[in-house]
Amino acid sequence: MLFFLASFSQEDTSTAKIPAVYYPRPKPFPEENRSLIEIDSFPFFTPRLMQPILGAGPSILMFSGDVSGKSSHISRIGYNLSISEYFSRSFLISARATFGTVGANEENDRNVNFKSSIRAGGLQVSYNFDKFLPMKRRFEPFVLTGFEYFEYLSKTDLFDNSGNKYYYWQNGSIMNLAENDPNASSAITLDRDYKYETDIRKWNNSLFGKYPERSFAVPVGLGVNARIIPRLSARLGATMHFSFTDYIDGVTEKNKGTGKGDTKKDKFFETYLTLTFDLFNPNPPYITPISDEDLLTLMTDDTDGDGVTDFVDSCQGTPAGVAVSANGCPPDSDGDGKPDYADKEVNSPLGAWVDEYGVAMTDSSIARDWRIWSDTADIYVTYNTVVNPPVGAGEGWGKSREATVVYRRELVVLLGTYKEGVPPAEMGKLLSIKDVRSYMQPDSTTSYISGSFNKTVDAEKRKEEMIAAGFPNSKVMIRNKDGSLVDPTKELIAGLGLEEGSTIPIDPKGVVFRVQLGAYTKKLSSSVFKNAGDVVELKTEDGLYKYHSGSYTSIQDAIRQKEELLKRGYKGIFVVAYKDKKRVPLSSVSNGIIQSKNENLEEPKARASGIDKNLISFRVQIGVFVNEPSADVMQKLNKIPGLEKKRKSSGAMQYLAGRFKNIQDARNFKETVSQKYGISDAFIIAFFKDEMISIPEALELLK
Repeated sequence: MLFFLASFSQEDTSTAKIPAVYYPRPKPFPEENRSLIEIDSFPFFTPRLMQPILGAGPSILMFSGDVSGKSSHISRIGYNLSISEYFSRSFLISARATFGTVGANEENDRNVNFKSSIRAGGLQVSYNFDKFLPMKRRFEPFVLTGFEYFEYLSKTDLFDNSGNKYYYWQNGSIMNLAENDPNASSAITLDRDYKYETDIRKWNNSLFGKYPERSFAVPVGLGVNARIIPRLSARLGATMHFSFTDYIDGVTEKNKGTGKGDTKKDKFFETYLTLTFDLFNPNPPYITPISDEDLLTLMTDDTDGDGVTDFVDSCQGTPAGVAVSANGCPPDSDGDGKPDYADKEVNSPLGAWVDEYGVAMTDSSIARDWRIWSDTADIYVTYNTVVNPPVGAGEGWGKSREATVVYRRELVVLLGTYKEGVPPAEMGKLLSIKDVRSYMQPDSTTSYISGSFNKTVDAEKRKEEMIAAGFPNSKVMIRNKDGSLVDPTKELIAGLGLEEGSTIPIDPKGVVFRVQLGAYTKKLSSSVFKNAGDVVELKTEDGLYKYHSGSYTSIQDAIRQKEELLKRGYKGIFVVAYKDKKRVPLSSVSNGIIQSKNENLEEPKARASGIDKNLISFRVQIGVFVNEPSADVMQKLNKIPGLEKKRKSSGAMQYLAGRFKNIQDARNFKETVSQKYGISDAFIIAFFKDEMISIPEALELLK
């Protein structure tokens, strides 16, 4: 949208042209829904929502077979019906039916004729050359093939309305007696009535018996699809139907004398026009023109209020009161890429390397950053061997594992620790701090911290800021990688080996925007929110666990994060704002972007999920093998339907089967695996998208 609007930035609004509607390639799989498409191995699968296209139109059929050559063909208008579905941008599968009539009248030594009604139906797959065509197009060619079943009823015209049989004389006339009949001189001339009254199979003139009047055919065709309006198209095509029978015209190679046919199978040619309509496509894939009013609003919008419209503002988000150039950028006196208002050293030497605060880096600080990044000498880490608690991801299964855990340490400011829940007033204060984080402690309490420092003086300065912001019990602590906090003793401080540092200023009076992900009765693991950015967990006094993603000073950034999270499967989420230690209406802090809609600022006291339930699934783990399974085990595994292999990070191979939306179906399948295939130690595991979560978490998310 920004790219589209940018094209108007140099035009006068009174003469700006509105783009015409265009018809792009099909979009059967919108990006936001693609993650929901999960098709597992037979017989356990979850189909995606159908988006069918209905079609109907006229057809004309022409016959090609033994009765042909110099003849007048019977070609009458029939009709076709179809229902189609894209299974990729290039391929369309259609269930199609054709109804019509074919026939031919020979005017030669045989003088045979027939008419046959055709009823055909089957599946066709067409290819539209999408990869080779522009996205903006009204016409697209296609080729198709498929397989179909058809029935036919063939009749011939042997008698006139009075029941007189036709006899064809050599002079081209039709008489009621044979030319060699003794009474031929008294024969009467007849006119054909072209009423095909005699069933060819019942007539049995060639002694073929009661052959089946049904067969199969392979359609092969081409055509062009023209988009009339976004959801209505016209499909013009021509298809040859190659049948597997030679009895449509009643003449085959087994006929005797002049009636004998060739060895080729009969076929019929179809030309058609089909009008198609996207029945269940509420958001057709096309761009509508933007109105003059909306365009004018967008062209004059100035989000950061610096006097430079967004179209030409190269530096969005400039704080209020900062002078900017014609392109909306604040001054940068030393040219280090950090604007003066955020530069802690506005006179950095020319060409010097600077840190994220614009301060020139010394050789020692560069060396320190390199050591932290490479971390080969173990200067900044402490190794501890711990015994992990039971994994608990599988139902009824748990194992303790010894592992070496690397703890990276940093200085932080502890704002508060809560066990029973965070009071509403304290919740507003915590969420008003931009860089607040939450960590579960070994004693099951939750600690909320601010900042990340490598220098004691910086941590102490932040502590004073937090005390002034309303957290009187703030204190400096050392945080391990697992989130546990310890007091900063001289020995531990010395062990950190840190030399330089800079303070990140925090404005406790500023506005903080966050995306609320939901409230749950049970605590959720980080796996559920792995792709949700920086998440803060708050346990309320009501026993709910509330989750917020991100921390933004701009509502546009928060809205963008919300849209991104919606694509990742987090539904029912919304943006909230905190200022002056409490939640405030979005309309009061969004500079007019959000209009007042009587927002309810009361925190929910009941469970409210922000997770798309379609992304929760249960699978059965058959086993994990470090080496290739033995032949007898492999024989069992190969019999399990829908078996899938996944390589784990340890190198072992994990065998999974089934994908279910409720745990009872998974339990039934597990019993089948145990009783029918002899895998007694199989167990159920749960997933959120592709991340494994515990069974209790999955059940909580499905409530």
